[in-house]
Amino acid sequence: MNQKELHHIIEHAAKNKVTQLNLSYKGLTTLPPEIAQLTDVQVLDLSGNQLMTLPPEIGQLAQLQRLEVSSNKLTALPVEIVQLTHLKELFLQGNQLSALPSGIAQLSQLLLLNLSGNQLTMLPPEITQLAHLKRLTLRNNYLTTLPPEIAQLAQL
Repeated sequence: MNQKELHHIIEHAAKNKVTQLNLSYKGLTTLPPEIAQLTDVQVLDLSGNQLMTLPPEIGQLAQLQRLEVSSNKLTALPVEIVQLTHLKELFLQGNQLSALPSGIAQLSQLLLLNLSGNQLTMLPPEITQLAHLKRLTLRNNYLTTLPPEIAQLAQL
């Protein structure tokens, strides 16, 4: 999918107040800043692309509840991701993440976080503040320890 087609899809989705948008396996290498127009989107699937970064504008998707960015080439998350305060499910497996933003605790509604198949060597201690977290998947990383406070996540 070329950038012109992507812009058209974003404009159409914004105009029609689409709540779910599937852009998986479209060969995307970047997302344009116009992604911020998707103010009604609750589910965004970007899996199986070639994304190395997410634009800071991703933080403006205030209604987002499920974000799937698995099987891309992300090396880091934009700090603006912590603005997604309604996010309940975050799928980041199969990327190249080596760290998480320390502000991740601001994703206070998060129920599911999949970080499998990345390059994480540690988790920020703030992850233990995700009180509603029910599922945390960490396999196939480079973790040698977990924050001891993780035991306080009663719903995990």
